[in-house]
Amino acid sequence: MNVEVAGEELVLHHHKAVYWPDRQALILADLHLGKIDHFRNSGLYVPAIAAMDNYERMSSLMLDFEVKRLIVVGDLFHSTLNADWKNFATFRTTFASVDFDLVIGNHDILDVALWEKNNVSVYQSLTVGPFSFSHYEEEIFGTYNLSGHVHPGVRLIGSPGHSLTLPCFHFGKSSGILPAFGTFTGLSVLSPQRDDQVIVIGDEELICF
Repeated sequence: MNVEVAGEELVLHHHKAVYWPDRQALILADLHLGKIDHFRNSGLYVPAIAAMDNYERMSSLMLDFEVKRLIVVGDLFHSTLNADWKNFATFRTTFASVDFDLVIGNHDILDVALWEKNNVSVYQSLTVGPFSFSHYEEEIFGTYNLSGHVHPGVRLIGSPGHSLTLPCFHFGKSSGILPAFGTFTGLSVLSPQRDDQVIVIGDEELICF
């Protein structure tokens, strides 16, 4: 789905991603790579194959959109180092020609030197064109802010006693919140304002409210 935000055309994808054609940039939030291994190491059963879904979807998006820049709006890797780091390193090597920018999130606690060793540029916040990128929603003068962290969702109400909660993109007057890209992430239900634009993510489709 194509939308206009801050005077720029953005392409929204049901893989919970944003593509910015003018900059050939893919924008993602809250991947939480390594989270599945984190839970497995804590004794909770989660199939290891589930972790690969993140990389499969990322690779598909990188190829489909001919991406030259990847911007991650926080929580790229979930806390401490674990076996999933090898998968990330392989992914980074596969797409070595793509510029990779990470805006630090609350779960990004790995040593910055480790990111830099894998050709990932690290920022507290990042401004590109009319957009500012931050993990938490911020007011950055003269920019339209895109953030993550919240894992936004909305509850759709159907017949009495029936409802469905789905992830969404949320665009307000001066800022937008991106859905969590990661496979093993929860949702926080938003209460949109009347003039906000909310795009709900179904299995393979987007629905605009």
